[in-house]
Amino acid sequence: MSREADYLVFAAEQYRFAKGLTGAHLVDLFERYGVAKLIMDSFELFHIESEKNMIAAVDEFIESRKQRDMVMPVVK
Repeated sequence: MSREADYLVFAAEQYRFAKGLTGAHLVDLFERYGVAKLIMDSFELFHIESEKNMIAAVDEFIESRKQRDMVMPVVK
């Protein structure tokens, strides 16, 4: 497994514990809003930041995606 993939697993677990989510809810959020891609693309920044900062960045990203989806609903 790559360093980025290892970090994705770590970040997902940290986020899940911080937010009190079930594994299924975490997967739903990450898939719906593209959070795994954000974490993988931001690995160089996130892996040197604190978990608290990574969690805050993920929260901001999800909120921005929710706002975007309210303006332009996602069609599946």
